[in-house]
Amino acid sequence: MLENYSNEYERKKAIIALLIQMSRSDQQEENIERLMIGSIANKIGLDSETIVEVAKHPERYRLQPPPAEQDRMTILYYLLFLMRSDGDIREEEEKLCYRAGLRLGFNEQLTGDMIRVIKAHPSGPIPPEAMLEVIRKYLN
Repeated sequence: MLENYSNEYERKKAIIALLIQMSRSDQQEENIERLMIGSIANKIGLDSETIVEVAKHPERYRLQPPPAEQDRMTILYYLLFLMRSDGDIREEEEKLCYRAGLRLGFNEQLTGDMIRVIKAHPSGPIPPEAMLEVIRKYLN
């Protein structure tokens, strides 16, 4: 996926830091959000000790977006689904998602359309076709 182990490890910590910042952005860190962050950390190969370390000062970890668009989209998905996980999408979370989307190289319209899809399906599964339709709209 990326250059070398050190940079990859730092990128993974920065992804978790971004998710932690998202969970804290509405001043209501929910247990479901913590569980989801733990699950994502586990999926990308980080242990609980690393999560605790990152959670102390998430602002210290600056995400260097991966070069592959698929990897950047995965990070955006993590943010979108975390934002949705507690069933209450707040303005602060949306703002952070827009900023992160821009940093990941996506335009505001794509991020906004993705947020609208998430909001249109507040519970239960999101039809994969709904997300793919948004992505197709912005393909070059």
